[in-house]
Amino acid sequence: MTAATRVFLIDDHHVLRQGIARMLDQESDITVVGQAGDAQSGIRSMEALQPYPEIVVIDLKMPGQSGMSAIAEIIAAHPETKIIVFTMYDNPGYVWSTMNAGARGYLLKSASSSDLLRAVRSIANGGAYLQAEITMPLLKRLVQDARTADDRGALSVREMHILEALADGLSNKAIAKTLSITEETVKSHLKKVYEKLGAADRAHAVAIALRQQLIG
Repeated sequence: MTAATRVFLIDDHHVLRQGIARMLDQESDITVVGQAGDAQSGIRSMEALQPYPEIVVIDLKMPGQSGMSAIAEIIAAHPETKIIVFTMYDNPGYVWSTMNAGARGYLLKSASSSDLLRAVRSIANGGAYLQAEITMPLLKRLVQDARTADDRGALSVREMHILEALADGLSNKAIAKTLSITEETVKSHLKKVYEKLGAADRAHAVAIALRQQLIG
């Protein structure tokens, strides 16, 4: 018989956490091996368990150490442990950051018990799980980020010439003379270059361009 998946819960909402524990424990293939109301005590408690939990269900916003910080700490010490974020925050930025930190699942606290069970089972079997309600906002965020990255990289030929002139240390007046344009036009191009590169000033723009190998 296959051993039950060992789950640990970290959430400062006591009543909700207890309810989830009871729900999960009713399943023959899942066992809740512990729970905590904050990240620090949760991490200490899990370290005392043998074997270590296979899945940690964790909230993001709690007193003391944040869930985000805890995710990084848990995975650094136990890379094989799988994290499910269970939170009220549907911000795509949180989803993206937690998945980048190593989380395997993300659910909202409005999720049904069947959603949570599907997440635990899918992740226990090596998969991942995103609640349907957050998938579309996340995809929109990814598309927007990709478009922004494309826009930043799409320097025009004239903007590349100006960027190279910046790297040579030329002033706006000297750039205008070299390219046979006005200083106001140079300033306009520089503004666009800064926006596309995400640069704060001339030196920053040159540094970014060198790092991205846009100029030699």
